[in-house]
Amino acid sequence: MVASTTILPHRALAVDEILREVTAYVTDTRPPTAVALARCAKFLEEPVLSALWKIQNELPPLIRTLPPDSWELLPVDHPSDKPFIVCDPPQLHKWQAPD
Repeated sequence: MVASTTILPHRALAVDEILREVTAYVTDTRPPTAVALARCAKFLEEPVLSALWKIQNELPPLIRTLPPDSWELLPVDHPSDKPFIVCDPPQLHKWQAPD
């Protein structure tokens, strides 16, 4: 259940099942809108991101979350059957969250 101290635009969104259904619908029909929804309110972030990860069907978007100097996407017409290469394994200090 969403914390009672959170200000909700509608009381129905305090019900986890309803919130999950709404986020699943938006994610399935309009993924870019779902991303914007996740950014507009903290209480929406977790359910929307969870729904987005469920429809993730390609590896490159996940690879893009790695430090930029650790990977390279290859052109579609590249002779390799791999969509990307790992250039430099990320160092531990690159994985730490910024202050």
